[in-house]
Amino acid sequence: MLDLVIPDTGPLITLALADRLDLLDRFRCPILVTDMIHAELTRGPDTAPDKAAFERWYAGRGNRVQTVDTLYGTMWRELPEATRRTIKRQFPNAGEESIREFAARVADVLPGDDQILVLFEEDKVKRMTFGRHVHLLHTWAFLVALERMGVIPSADDLLKQVEDRGRMIARDVYERRASAEGGGPQDWTGDYDRRPA
Repeated sequence: MLDLVIPDTGPLITLALADRLDLLDRFRCPILVTDMIHAELTRGPDTAPDKAAFERWYAGRGNRVQTVDTLYGTMWRELPEATRRTIKRQFPNAGEESIREFAARVADVLPGDDQILVLFEEDKVKRMTFGRHVHLLHTWAFLVALERMGVIPSADDLLKQVEDRGRMIARDVYERRASAEGGGPQDWTGDYDRRPA
């Protein structure tokens, strides 16, 4: 069984700006987002196009998109807004603590026959230890894979739409595949609907 985990806001912002959050809906599995990521995506100005797209997508998925509570996120929600702003100025990457906590939890509790696909844009995610049952896939590598599978016509065209809206992401083809019990690489694409979009 595969679970999709999105530990940083990058993939959701990128896909929302391209109006292609539907590409995540094609996974035949739960989609997990940490509470800090959910908070970061919904706290911006109401005029932000990615915020509106994310809220529509999130609301329309029912329980398929699950917010995973973390200790850091729980504490964050209890802080007054002024204190949050101060912390964000002093520690701009504070939300990564929820990612680290989640990564440690995954490594400890993932059953041997399960797999997780971590879709990310933050470089720090590459250096986190999630365990051998976890695929790591950068958003650009995901888009390239979708183009190769015939799901989207062009990863370049999709990214150009995002860039035209003011967001630049690395064209990072990073993919680390999970390994099976016997040590061979696993494939996440079996849990993805490959029909052209």
